[in-house]
Amino acid sequence: MKLKAVVIFNPFSGKNKTSNLNELIFKNIDSEKFDVQVWPTEKADDLILLTETAIKNKVDVIIAAGGDGTINQIASRIVNTGILLGIIPLGSGNGFARHFKIPINTEKAIQSLALAKPKLIDTVWLNRHCMVNIGGIGFDAHISALFANNKKRGLIGYIKTILNQTNYKSQVYTIYQFDKMIWTGNAFMISIANATQWGNNVKVHAGAMPDDGLFNIVIVKKFSTLSVPFLMKNLLEGRLHQNRNSVTFTGTDFVIKRETDGPVHVDGEPIWLGKEINVNIEPLSLNILSNE
Repeated sequence: MKLKAVVIFNPFSGKNKTSNLNELIFKNIDSEKFDVQVWPTEKADDLILLTETAIKNKVDVIIAAGGDGTINQIASRIVNTGILLGIIPLGSGNGFARHFKIPINTEKAIQSLALAKPKLIDTVWLNRHCMVNIGGIGFDAHISALFANNKKRGLIGYIKTILNQTNYKSQVYTIYQFDKMIWTGNAFMISIANATQWGNNVKVHAGAMPDDGLFNIVIVKKFSTLSVPFLMKNLLEGRLHQNRNSVTFTGTDFVIKRETDGPVHVDGEPIWLGKEINVNIEPLSLNILSNE
C-alpha cells in the first residue's frame, strides 16, 4: 500500500531557489512507495496552513523541502501525531539533514526517501517553542536575528554577518536544574543541542543524540582574543564542547535566566523571549525518515 505523501516546498530557502523541484520530485521519487503531491508556499504563513491542511487530510508523510527553519515549522505541528517527517534539504546549512545522513544533492535526497527508515526522536521546547536540532542564546541568537534579514544567504553570507559583529559583548546568565543553581557567569553564548550541528558540518556537540531523552547545553564563557584560535580549532574539529572556555551540561529540564529580554534562536529561526527561558524535552515525540 502506497504512503500518502505531501511535499511542502519553501522556494525561498537558503541559496537554492529550486524552480524545478516539482519536476525533480516526480522524476526521482519512488512512485511505487509514495503517492505524492507538491504544495509550494507563497508566503511564510503558508507553511503552517499547508501543514495543518495535510494533517486534516490524514497524510502518512509530510516532506519538508527547505532549510532547518522550514523543517522546524512543519515538525512543531506534527509532534506526537505519528505522521512521518521526510526531508529534502534546500537550506543554507542543513544541519538537521546532515545529522541524519540525508544527501544534500536534491535528486539524491528525493531518491533516498524510499530507502530511509522511520526513527523516533526527541523534541526540545524553549518556553514552548519547538526545537528539533539546535537552539541558542547569546551570540549565535544575535547572528541568527541579523542573518534572517540578510539578502546574502549561504555559508559566505553567514560568515560575513559574523565578521561584522566582532564588537558583540557577552552577558551574564544563571542556569538552574531542578530549582538548583548549577552555573552563573559571563557567557558569550549558550547553545542547546538536540542533534550535533548548526550546519555545513560545523558541530556544537559531536556527542549529541536526538533519541536518548536528553539534550546538551554548551556554554561558551567570555574569552580573550588569545583564545580565539583555540576556539576555532576546536569548533572545526567538532570539539567546541571540550574547549577550556566551554562548560557542558546534559539533562532534561533547565531554566536559563538573563538580565534583559532578547533574541533566542530555535533551529536557526530567531524569536524574542524574556529574561527567563525554560528548556524542556519531549522524548521520542517526532517520527522522521532517517538515512543513518
